[in-house]
Amino acid sequence: MQIMDMALYTEILQAEKQKGTAVIVHGAGEYFARYVWLSHKLNEAGFTVIGGDLPGHGRSFGKRGHIDRFEDYYGAVDHWLSVAERQAGPVILIGHSMGGLIVTRYMQQRKPAIDGVVLSSPCLGLARKVSPVLEAAATIMNRLAPSFTLPAGITADTVSRDRAIADRYRDDPHIIVKVSVRWYKELKKAIQLALSELEEYKACPTLIMQAGDDRIVNAFTTRAWAQRLPVEDKQYYEWAGLFHEIFNEPEKESVVQYLLEWMEKIKHRR
Repeated sequence: MQIMDMALYTEILQAEKQKGTAVIVHGAGEYFARYVWLSHKLNEAGFTVIGGDLPGHGRSFGKRGHIDRFEDYYGAVDHWLSVAERQAGPVILIGHSMGGLIVTRYMQQRKPAIDGVVLSSPCLGLARKVSPVLEAAATIMNRLAPSFTLPAGITADTVSRDRAIADRYRDDPHIIVKVSVRWYKELKKAIQLALSELEEYKACPTLIMQAGDDRIVNAFTTRAWAQRLPVEDKQYYEWAGLFHEIFNEPEKESVVQYLLEWMEKIKHRR
């Protein structure tokens, strides 16, 4: 089922024998259609899936690759969780990459009443270093022309070792290849706050799944953040050798099986 709410693209993929609900928040530059395979796997396991395209992405409203404030993404999560409230629990919020950063900040600021959180290669630090000169230029442009765009720096060969996935990513017209300087500065600020406001994260069962050979986000930062996370019921697993998109890697069946086993535990705790 597809829903357009104020031009926010939303989908509900209903499980036949529903035993829970998963809300998926996608990463930067991509969109929800890239999670169809994962959604079908969750449906087969009895979890209805709700998701869509973030503002400025895919089929949703907004200038491509631009955001005025990072908090503007929260409205999409608010909407998708409101849809999830009408479905069977438990409700589990899944965020990949920038979606993982959005979910992290959402837990720190909104503190939603949900049953579990999954962070997939969350963007808590960037793998690629930005030169001081480019960083200074971005700061100036953020004041003078915040919607000015630059290459996003994410290439098809860094998202997955699966050639078919990489080729589809490269050829997909919905993939954003340029982002605004305001988007970049808001992302950097959100990362800094996610690290400095660690204690604000709402206590909630949390699974962190990190690609071991991530070329996009900094796996070391994710690992260190997970160790410090003040949540008793947390679980961290690093997939050695996998690239950034762990649900699109050749080992994706094993990755999803690990995820589903954790989700089953959350279901039985209700």
